[in-house]
Amino acid sequence: MSLPFELPVLSSGVALVASLAVAGSYVGSLYLFKSSRLVFARPKTDGLRDAHERQRVPGEQWRNDPRVIKARLTAVSLSTALCCALVFALVWHAVPEHDAGLALETTLEFLGFAPDEQLFTPHLLTPLLFAGPLYVSYLDGSLPFQHLWSWQRSVKPIISTWEGVRNYIVGPITEEINFRSCVIAVLLLGGFHPGRLVFTAPLAFGIAHVHHAWDLYNRFGQTRQALQRAVITCLVQLTYTTLFGAFCTFLFLRTGSVLPTFTSHIFCNLYGLPNPVAASQEHSHRRPMIWFMHFFGVVAFSFMLWPWSHYRDTRYYWEF
Repeated sequence: MSLPFELPVLSSGVALVASLAVAGSYVGSLYLFKSSRLVFARPKTDGLRDAHERQRVPGEQWRNDPRVIKARLTAVSLSTALCCALVFALVWHAVPEHDAGLALETTLEFLGFAPDEQLFTPHLLTPLLFAGPLYVSYLDGSLPFQHLWSWQRSVKPIISTWEGVRNYIVGPITEEINFRSCVIAVLLLGGFHPGRLVFTAPLAFGIAHVHHAWDLYNRFGQTRQALQRAVITCLVQLTYTTLFGAFCTFLFLRTGSVLPTFTSHIFCNLYGLPNPVAASQEHSHRRPMIWFMHFFGVVAFSFMLWPWSHYRDTRYYWEF
């Protein structure tokens, strides 16, 4: 499908401001409702050991409280829907004769909601990169249908708890629609080159996680050690999420679909940051193989990133 209008339809300045507003609206929505805001008291830190979470004080609201999670999921869902509506409004204003049907079709293309049954290999890239952690899971016996895996222990916590729904379903999907689909769509409408977006658009995604520092600082006692922990953790998270965001941006631009970014995000949330050092200590008899599989995953991912993300029907402005 060719575009029904010429790019850009926005000035670069307007597109940049709009993209920042889209990204900021996601984080801002977390504090929209009283029930979604974190509430901390001044705790007693006597006897609190470093690296240990403190006891809760009555009246506090922590991020894993079901009430807080439900309110925040509602807020980010509303924010994401409004951001999609913004992209539709921008496209509708640009299409000839303000054709609503054509605007909707074009908006869905821009947002990556044009699924195709042939779009399979991009979903394999993240599991390939995580060959090392997958091998460690095999050694642990926790892969599907191994002896430590069960529906009750491995699947039910994901789909039947509010933390699971947030971490592995609603959170990844709304974040990808907001930070990938909507942010990139607005920047493309502003004429930004796709290749440049791979390295710039993810910065907003990384910075959006910095607000977790406030939560960590308070939960670990509001001490100097808690502040150090919060800063270091958030710097690591900022780096990791920015790099991951660059990969998902690349994947989105190469495939023209947001679906592979969903699976990649969920997979990364399931496995977290790879830690071959800890795995080697736990399975010392398999140390060489653990390091080899981590190295193999990175090398294989590097070789397959380009061919496995290719999609023959990608529209011209996604190709770079």
